[in-house]
Amino acid sequence: MDRLRAANMYLWLMAASLLLALLPVFWPGLDLAVAAFFISEQAPIQPGGWWWVVEVNEYTPNVFRGLTLASALAWLVCTAVPHWRRWALSLAFVGLSIGLGPGLVTWAVKEHHLRARPLDVVQFGGQREYSAPLVQAQQCNDNCAFVSGHAGCGMVLAAFMLLWPRRRRFWLAAGVIGGLGIGFARVGVSAHWLSDVLWAYPVTLTTAWLVWQVLAWVYRPLVEQGQPHV
Repeated sequence: MDRLRAANMYLWLMAASLLLALLPVFWPGLDLAVAAFFISEQAPIQPGGWWWVVEVNEYTPNVFRGLTLASALAWLVCTAVPHWRRWALSLAFVGLSIGLGPGLVTWAVKEHHLRARPLDVVQFGGQREYSAPLVQAQQCNDNCAFVSGHAGCGMVLAAFMLLWPRRRRFWLAAGVIGGLGIGFARVGVSAHWLSDVLWAYPVTLTTAWLVWQVLAWVYRPLVEQGQPHV
C-alpha cells in the first residue's frame, strides 16, 4: 500500500512539474522578465553574494557526482557479496537516477537545444539572441542553458520516495525544497532562465521514473519482499 501511494504521489508530482514548466512556453515574456529582475542595476535583491547561493552554485554538481560514483562502487561490492545483495537495488537506483537524470539526460538536452544563457543575450549586454524554451537554437557552443542540471540535482531527491515509500512525504519535501532552492540560486545569479529550471524538473523526474521501472523489474524479488527495509 505504501508503495502504491508513493507511486501515485510521484505521478502527481510529475504532472504538476510539467504544468509548471509550460508556463514560460505559453507566456514567452516570463523568462526575460524574471532575468531582468535579477540583472538590472535597480534589482531589488542581489542573491549572487549570499553565502548559501555561492555554495550551491559552486558545489552542487560535485556533491551529486560524488554520490553517483560512491553508489556505483558500493553497488559493485554489494553485487559481489551475497549477504549485501539486498542493498543492490537501492544503490543502483540512487546512482542511475542521479547519473542519468541531472547528469546525462540534461547534458544531452543542452547539446540539442544550444540555448544561450541570460548574460549572453543582447537584452542583457551580450551578443546572442534569446530563444524560447522548447525551440532548438544555435546560440551556444558549449555548456548551454536549457535545461539546468543543478536544479535537476535538487528535484531528483523526490524520486527516492519510490525506493523508500514509507518516507514518501519526507522525500517529496526534500525534492521540492531542493529543486526550488537550487533553481533560485541558478536564476538569481543569471546562470539560467526560469524555464531552464522549470523544465529540469519533469526531465529529471521522468528519467528517474523510467529507471525505477527497469530496476523494479530487474530486482523484482527484492521489491516484492519490501527490500530495502528503512
